[in-house]
Amino acid sequence: MPHEPSATRRTALRAVAMGVPLPALLAACTDDPATDLTPGASPAATTDTSDDPDLVVVAGVLGEVGALVALLEATRTRHRSLRAPLAPALRVHRAQLEAVLATGADDPGPRGRTRVPGRPVAALEAVRRREETARRRLVTHAVDAESGALARLVAAVAAGVAQQQVQLATVSPTGVGR
Repeated sequence: MPHEPSATRRTALRAVAMGVPLPALLAACTDDPATDLTPGASPAATTDTSDDPDLVVVAGVLGEVGALVALLEATRTRHRSLRAPLAPALRVHRAQLEAVLATGADDPGPRGRTRVPGRPVAALEAVRRREETARRRLVTHAVDAESGALARLVAAVAAGVAQQQVQLATVSPTGVGR
């Protein structure tokens, strides 16, 4: 029987984003194994790092979420009026970071110093912009993941960032004007 090419998960996700009907794509998808970075994955799946695009995805996700954590921590340290309003987002992003690290990824360590605007309103706007940047990049990382499990994890992280964006839209530093 001749080999019929099938769509990869990545191709399917991009096609859905462009409006191709989902039933047509599902018929073309395969269950070919990919590198699995979830806990308990076989060591053979994670030992060759030179050609593993999922390691690039994990590094990118750790960088994005780590940058959010660093910015939120720095902003809360600099602006007392933002400590309580930003606490939920910080908790969520720390949990996301832990979830990604639970895949067996190496923690890149300290993220360096983060610049925070001097006015609380400007600092809050900087947080909102960084959340949007992270969300867009995380969606791209989810599409780029070869492993279905990793793609789902990254998509969940992206969704969590989107939820924080909704919450942050309602935050305002108390008693501070623009």
